[in-house]
Amino acid sequence: MTEIEQVVSGEFRAAVDDARARMGSLFEPACPNVTFLKALRDELANASADSASVPYPELIDPDTYWNASVKPQSKALREGVVGIVERLQDRVIETMDVAETDLKQIVDRAAADPGSNPQARRSEVNEYVAQRCNALHHQMAQLLDLLPDHSPLDEARALHHEALVGHATADVEGLKTAYLRDAGGDDAHQTYAAQQWSETFADRVAHRQALLAGVAPWRHQELALVGYERARTQSESLIEAAVTRLQAPLSGMQLLLMERFDKPES
Repeated sequence: MTEIEQVVSGEFRAAVDDARARMGSLFEPACPNVTFLKALRDELANASADSASVPYPELIDPDTYWNASVKPQSKALREGVVGIVERLQDRVIETMDVAETDLKQIVDRAAADPGSNPQARRSEVNEYVAQRCNALHHQMAQLLDLLPDHSPLDEARALHHEALVGHATADVEGLKTAYLRDAGGDDAHQTYAAQQWSETFADRVAHRQALLAGVAPWRHQELALVGYERARTQSESLIEAAVTRLQAPLSGMQLLLMERFDKPES
């Protein structure tokens, strides 16, 4: 690896590391992880019991929570990503200019002195240029992996679903127990009633789950998760679009460089 190749590779790594660190500082504090969801649940419980005990009691309304808390945070995340991506693009463009200038000089020197076998020299240069361009493509691909680990969000999403289903199931179990206790009747009637509950239990749980999902704290937790997930998805799209733009010049770089060899400047 030449000195310039080392410089280019090092600058790519530094640019990626810097962007990843900035993305982490932006996204990790905003992630509605397990700890956040529990804190949100507790705050909503306190607000329901005593609105004066929390700083923003109006957020107990899901629509207000979405518009006053989740949406502004999602917007701030997207704007932060735009700034990080723009900074990254500038660094990558500068690095690409260094790499392209180096390759042009290599091609020009080879074209000026092709030796006794110009065709063999051309093949040698073409292979070298192809290797360098391929290396740049691989380095560009690293830019797609900038966002922090997704597992805290996945864990929170799974816990939220598990807790919601568990709460709905417990509610239905309670209703079933109360019904069978109050229904009375002989053993045959009790057996029949229990069978009816057993056959409809899953549907009852699903219905109860749907009802719970629309009220605090479940609705608020879902909104927090959805807002963050959307911001993350939109950020991934922004990053992919930026990488596509940055990679575009690479697609024709090898051809343009070899045209310099075939038509050296006088």
